[in-house]
Order: sequence, then structure tokens, then C-alpha cells
Amino acid sequence: MPADDLHQKYAPIMRFSRGERFFPTAVDDFLTYCALYRKGEDRPIVPRGHVTLDDLARRKATQEVFLRSVTTGPLHGVEIASQWGLDAIRLLYEWSQNPLVAWTEGWARRTYDWFSGKTRAATKLFWWNSLLLPWARADKEGARRDLPRFELPQGVRAAAIDAYQTSQGQDPNYTYYYRTVKQAGYMDLQYWFYYAYNDWAGGYGGFNDHEGDWEGFHVFFKLDAGNRPVEPPAYVCYLGHHSRITKAWDHPDVEKIGTHPVIYVAAGSHASYPQARQYPLVALYNLIDYATGETLTLNHDEWRSRVSLEKATWLTTYLGSWGTRYWLPLAWMQKTLGKLVSSVPGEIYLPGVSAPRGPKLNDEGDERETWSQPVRFAGLA
Repeated sequence: MPADDLHQKYAPIMRFSRGERFFPTAVDDFLTYCALYRKGEDRPIVPRGHVTLDDLARRKATQEVFLRSVTTGPLHGVEIASQWGLDAIRLLYEWSQNPLVAWTEGWARRTYDWFSGKTRAATKLFWWNSLLLPWARADKEGARRDLPRFELPQGVRAAAIDAYQTSQGQDPNYTYYYRTVKQAGYMDLQYWFYYAYNDWAGGYGGFNDHEGDWEGFHVFFKLDAGNRPVEPPAYVCYLGHHSRITKAWDHPDVEKIGTHPVIYVAAGSHASYPQARQYPLVALYNLIDYATGETLTLNHDEWRSRVSLEKATWLTTYLGSWGTRYWLPLAWMQKTLGKLVSSVPGEIYLPGVSAPRGPKLNDEGDERETWSQPVRFAGLA
């Protein structure tokens, strides 16, 4: 079978959890209620409801533009951080002074109760490690503190729900994006799903909220001597929180109906999992992914749109964020915390609540490893 046809043969079946309000959608639908902003400006450069894919394709000169899908709530980082309290600001300040904390197995064992040798590589990838590992280490060694949650106001969540539901009407445009990559003896069939909002904190007691949410799932085929994919697939890889779970295709944990793998989607965070259950992430702070699958099932033949990313011109030309992005001045944090040091110029982007840049780029604007080195990312190299 030609490689480009495999995406339909192995299209996933997705099971969503109780309370989920957002489902994989087309970016075209999302743009119908977005405005396009430039960093530091209070007025949009393209007004709400007038942003097109061509507009995104022309914004290739800067990473300091972002889409905004709501008309309520904070537009600037200070507005958000001032609502979080001193613990959150202290956490952010400590992270800003050392944003690349070295991952160690000792710190991981303190933070992740379920840690094992098999999960060692995956735990390195969680996006919150540099924030939480030092915090959790101190809590294990001393008095336990509550973990600040990087929440957006509930009014923002309500506005996002209303806008998304209005855009979909009674006939949702369930959409996946796909691409194939041949690398290191494998062909990687990537599925990408776009969600209008991540309400993990505001809806399910998780760590963070943000507009726009790109999530993924990979199917790996070995290549034969003619560089053709061999069926059935060799592995699948479930993605979530920048980490992954890789399983052999014939592993008993991998649920399938015919050729279609079943994905259990965590409520709010939209992380992908192989089985229906609660996944404790950080027990110390009660961070849980509820991938229980008891609400909507999106069957493999119910995808309304299947879009090749090879044909998406915005993929490589739009470098901005797929939702509001927030920046916070270091001087404001120092003043708020009463730091007796000289004011340092500069700023940080607010982690957790700032929208992602897209399926190809990470928060720093570099290519995601899932994109450029998927075999290595999945642990198959």
C-alpha cells in the first residue's frame, strides 16, 4: 500500500473522558473566531474573524505574533501573574534564574512515585521538569508546600468553550493532520490533533491552562530493502506533556479494532494513553491525567477532514503561537518579591499558560524532537 494511503488504514479511534469540552478540530475553523496580535500591542493587527491561513503564511519574519481566540481575560503576563500569589511568582523567578535545571534520576525518583528504569527516558521529557524538580526536591526534604497551578480565569475557559461550540455547530468537523518521515530504518506515520483550548487546571485540577493545544500520536513501520514500509506496524507512540509512551504494535497494552489503534485522551490536557484509567503524574501535588474514556468515542471513519501537513503552507511560514502568548518582566517579579538586587532587564514567557507554537516548533522556536528526530524521540534509535 502506498505510504500516503496508510494514514486512513491506521487512523486512530479516540475515546474521550467525562467532562471533555474540546475535540480535534480544523485550524481553519479555529481561525474563524481568532484575532492576530503582535507582542506588546493592545490592538490586533488582524481583527477577530478575519484571520486566514494566508495571513499566517505571511507572518514568517517574527515569533512575536500570536492568535487570540477569546475576547475576555488577561492580555499581558503581569495581569495573570498578579492573580497567582507569591508562591507562583517565586517559582517563576527561581526558574527564570536557572531555566535549564539538570535532570537527574535522584530528583526524578523524588518527584515521580511511579519512576522506574523503563520510564527513565520518558520522564526527562516532561515540559515542567525545570519548574517542578527543584520545588519537589525541597518539599520532600522539608515542609511540604502546595503547588501553584498555572490557571487562566474561569471566564476565559467559558469564552473558549462557547466560541469553539459555536464554530462547530451540530456537526463537528473532526480533523487530524498527518505526515510521514523515513528515518533510521523506520517510516514514522505522524498524526497531529489540534484542540482549541487546554483546560487541564481550570477543569480537572491539573497544572496549567492555555489556548491552542497541539497533540500527537505516532505509528512506526519498519522499512524493507526497497525502503518500503512493512505491515503491520512495529511500534506506536502515545504523546503527552512533551513526553511519550512507546509500545510494540502487538503489545497487550495496545488496544486495536482491526488496523485502528485506540487512544484514550486525558481530560483537559489531551495527552494520549494506551489504556482507560487514571494516570498519576506527580503524586506529591495530586497531578492526575484522567484518561478514562467514558464519554465520546471518535471512530476511525468519523474523521471529517484528514489534512496532509506537507500541503500546509502555514506550517513552515507561521512562527507565532496558536493562542495568546504571555511575557513577564523580570523587574516586576523582583519588585513583587522584594528582592534586594539591582533590577535586571529582560523578561520570560509565562510557561504553562502561553500557547504552543505549532506541531513543528517548540516554545523556544526550535524544531521539536518529535518532528525532526521522531525515531530517537520514541526511543527506537
